[in-house]
Amino acid sequence: MQQLTKDRRRHLPVLFIVMGLVLFINFFSAADYQLLSTVVKLKMNLGYAPETRIVLPPVGQIAAPTHWLPVRLSVELRSVDLAQLQNVVFSPSLATDELLRVLWAGAVRILALFAVKLIGLGAAGPLLLLSLAGERNPKKLIRSGAAGAVLVLLLLGTLYFTYDTTGFEHLEYEGMIQAAPWVLNLAWDAFDQVEELGERVQALARNLYSLLQEVENLGPLGLVQADVVVLHVSDIHNNPVAYNFVKQVVSSFPVDFIMDTGDLTDWGTALEMEIARRIEDVELPYLFVTGNHDSPEVLIRLSAIKNAVLIGAEATSMAGLRVAGTGDLVADSFLATPASPSELDAYARELNAKWSQVADRPEIFMVHNHLVAELLEPGLFSAVAYGHTHGWGVKEREGTVYSNAGTTGAAGIRGFQAREPLPYSLSLLYFSRDEEGTFRLQAVDGVHVTGLGTSFSLHRTFIHSRNSDDNVEIVR
Repeated sequence: MQQLTKDRRRHLPVLFIVMGLVLFINFFSAADYQLLSTVVKLKMNLGYAPETRIVLPPVGQIAAPTHWLPVRLSVELRSVDLAQLQNVVFSPSLATDELLRVLWAGAVRILALFAVKLIGLGAAGPLLLLSLAGERNPKKLIRSGAAGAVLVLLLLGTLYFTYDTTGFEHLEYEGMIQAAPWVLNLAWDAFDQVEELGERVQALARNLYSLLQEVENLGPLGLVQADVVVLHVSDIHNNPVAYNFVKQVVSSFPVDFIMDTGDLTDWGTALEMEIARRIEDVELPYLFVTGNHDSPEVLIRLSAIKNAVLIGAEATSMAGLRVAGTGDLVADSFLATPASPSELDAYARELNAKWSQVADRPEIFMVHNHLVAELLEPGLFSAVAYGHTHGWGVKEREGTVYSNAGTTGAAGIRGFQAREPLPYSLSLLYFSRDEEGTFRLQAVDGVHVTGLGTSFSLHRTFIHSRNSDDNVEIVR
């Protein structure tokens, strides 16, 4: 019996060391750390499934089998300062290599701090449990704390040398983020195709102008004699290829300015607005009204671009034409859900009532949503430019031409997902001035590039029919 009691006393400190270590790490290891513009929470649990878990509230979490030790490592994204993140990531003085170096140094720093905290918990847990059990011998208490710290150090060392990053190739998803695998695959497929698609789109667009010159000799299509040529784009949806297309058309046609009827981005975030740099490269006046996928961030970024013109209720004069318009009803928020049909109908009635009282109305009115555009009364404006539906179209009603540019960005990343991808489309509006100095819309060209830039078509609609039987010409 005495021997059994001695054995228990001998092994009891070991039990307290293990229990104290497990309890303190499991309950007190969580800590928040600043990494660039984000706050991340690190936590370690002993006795759980061996995995690394990335928590992204509220959308869910990702787990990866990265090690064999019975330890669960958790990394939780606590907050992100988008404005600061944009300043850091897109700072002109911070090269990509430098950014990666700063990011790596920050990660190493917080991991080192986290390791020090775990070692401290490994020492404090056994010491406190032994003290509560009645142990008063300072040497034994110090030895128990040191033993706990050494055990944690050995655990961390083993974890470091056996950690397998290839485990992230076998992810498990929980929550809304379960949709992430196909979204990520879709994104990678899209980015893989962007360069090739951009080159093909440029090549095809480059041929448009020379093609029209050639068909000048074939009949009535030819080039329209116009005083002002306006390029109408819409629904770019953060697709950089759209600007390859636009730049080539601008270099091939005598475009005076560009109208964009919204949905420049997908979510209206500051990060997406890096695409605005492409607008600066176009080097033409770029008139813009917001779509339902845009936000106040879009307007803030565009307001800082020299050639961008934010169109509102007051008419803006451009190349002699007067242009007015209105942003989308939901563009003052970060929700892309369009306004309801009843709200859009009421808004169209307000616009009709307002502009019907104006004697000197602009020639062009820009709006994003097709429901508002098509409810604007014929005769108020020479042309109404809009988008939203992703389907190109042009029609004339009682002296007003309704021009839908379709989607110049082929619906963005969603376009790569579709079984039958939408074409990249835009419109060219040809205005001529009559003897009285009044501008009249003569024709609208719809340019469409399909697939990976493998084919294009050009639809020309003559507003004042040059052909007695048909006012539409098509070149493929």
